[in-house]
Amino acid sequence: MTSIIDDFSERSPTWLEQESIIRMAVAEKVTSLSADNIRRNYRHLVVKLSPRRDGMKLRDALAIANGTARRT
Repeated sequence: MTSIIDDFSERSPTWLEQESIIRMAVAEKVTSLSADNIRRNYRHLVVKLSPRRDGMKLRDALAIANGTARRT
């Protein structure tokens, strides 16, 4: 399986790809922040996938990486 980061190295993600939910491990790589830091500072963007798993929209992870996401 290719990394989501590698998929978008040459092109921008489509609208549908931006709306997809990514795992927290992928969000860590995209944002260069730890999962705890993301949960603490951007809790309004975190989506509960199951009682023990979290994720977030790719669009929100890219906004955090770009510096345009609001902190809670």
